[in-house]
Amino acid sequence: MCFFLDVWFISGVKTKKIMNENTTENNESTTAQDTMDSLKETFKTAAEEAKTKAKDAAPKIKEALGNAVHDLAYGTAYGASFAGSLAAEFLPQAVKDGLAEGRDAGTDAAKSAAEKFRTKTSDVTECADGDCQV
Repeated sequence: MCFFLDVWFISGVKTKKIMNENTTENNESTTAQDTMDSLKETFKTAAEEAKTKAKDAAPKIKEALGNAVHDLAYGTAYGASFAGSLAAEFLPQAVKDGLAEGRDAGTDAAKSAAEKFRTKTSDVTECADGDCQV
C-alpha cells in the first residue's frame, strides 16, 4: 500500500509520494505509524526553528519599540515646550499674571491636600496596634 499526500495547486490536484527508509521504488509499504512519526518530527523541527527565529528577532523588536517610545517622548516634550514658549511670547502680561497666580494657588492646594492625607495616614498607623480610642 502506498500513501499519497494530496497537494492542491491552482491548476489542479497533484500527488506526492511520501518516502522513508522503509520505502523503496519496489517496496511501497509505508505504515500509518511511519507517516505519523514523520509528521511529528516535521512539526517538532518547525517548532524549534520558529523558537530560534523568535529569539533572534526579540532584541530587534525591543530596540525598535524603544526607539519609537523615545521619539514619541521627544516629540511630545518638544511640542509642549514650543507651544508654551510661543504662547508666552504673545500673551498679554495680565494673562501671564493670571496663569502664575493660578499655578501658585494650585500648588498650595496640592500641598494642603497632601498634608491632610499624611495626617490621616499617620492616625491610622498609630492605631494599628489597638491602643487608639475613638
